[in-house]
Amino acid sequence: MEETRAIRTLRASNFSCSKVSKRIFSPEEASFGRHGVFNPSCVWDGEKALVIARAEHSEATWSGRFITEKATPCLSEMRIENDEPVFAYRHKPIKAGMPSPVRSEDWRLFTYKGETWTNFTTYFFLNDGWPQKDVKARTCLGKLDGDRIRFINEMSIPECTDEEKNWVFFEHEGKLKFIYSIEPWRIFTCDDNGEIQGEFKHDLSINREAPKFLANSTNPVLVNTQTHGECYMLLYHYFIDPLANAGGTRNRIYYQFILFFDKNTLLPLSHTYRPVLMGGLNTQGRHDNVLYSSGAFQYGEDICVLSGEGDYFSRYDLLDLNKIETKNLTML
Repeated sequence: MEETRAIRTLRASNFSCSKVSKRIFSPEEASFGRHGVFNPSCVWDGEKALVIARAEHSEATWSGRFITEKATPCLSEMRIENDEPVFAYRHKPIKAGMPSPVRSEDWRLFTYKGETWTNFTTYFFLNDGWPQKDVKARTCLGKLDGDRIRFINEMSIPECTDEEKNWVFFEHEGKLKFIYSIEPWRIFTCDDNGEIQGEFKHDLSINREAPKFLANSTNPVLVNTQTHGECYMLLYHYFIDPLANAGGTRNRIYYQFILFFDKNTLLPLSHTYRPVLMGGLNTQGRHDNVLYSSGAFQYGEDICVLSGEGDYFSRYDLLDLNKIETKNLTML
């Protein structure tokens, strides 16, 4: 099978650039996260990272009761000492700030105008008539406000599908922007309420082992590189379904890549042609092929990446940026 061949090729070309790889969150650490504390994201201020993660209190989430059995966003404070993560506190729950008929999850953090904002996914039922049974997903914006997330806007573009998620946000020249897609490269500019003001579009095609959809993973952050100087960096991913024909919905192996783009023109510059992180080898958890990166920042000459592991745990990886640039980079 074509997918089996792609998996074997990707495993054979495994690019090891992680200097430190360590589990940071486990479900037993939080009473409200007994069935998973995962998909962490972060903002880094040069000394410490504010980390947000998704905590699940019930296994029923994966059995159709995802609206009533909601996830809890929780905050932790992380520093790095001798390349190892150290926490001042862990798993401080905050209110999601959404109404009862809506499930929110997978919060990502970014800084805008000196404040900490979050982009996240909501799920809800919406269709004509009754009963309401068609599941929809949208990307939403919020702002951290004390012990809660203050809702800002449900994001929309004219051609929204039933499932719109993994839009990634960043600040550029004082403006709020988000990347909607990689192929083509589409960046939208918003006002402070998340209302769209304009779009930048550029044709882009990225070679890869499997003809899979490329999805955003992390919010873009500024980094200093030898190759491009100061530029933006994001992680993106695709997954392969080795057991899809046998049934099941989470038989996916995730592959994480890096893309660098210009800090002025916002045009793509380069990407890693081999994955920098992947599931299916040493990952554990509920779905042991899943390694989902949700947060990243530069730490010295390295890249710190936070990921969900198996839809259950959270993981910290410190990636060797020099090795990535010299041995795993293709210009675009």
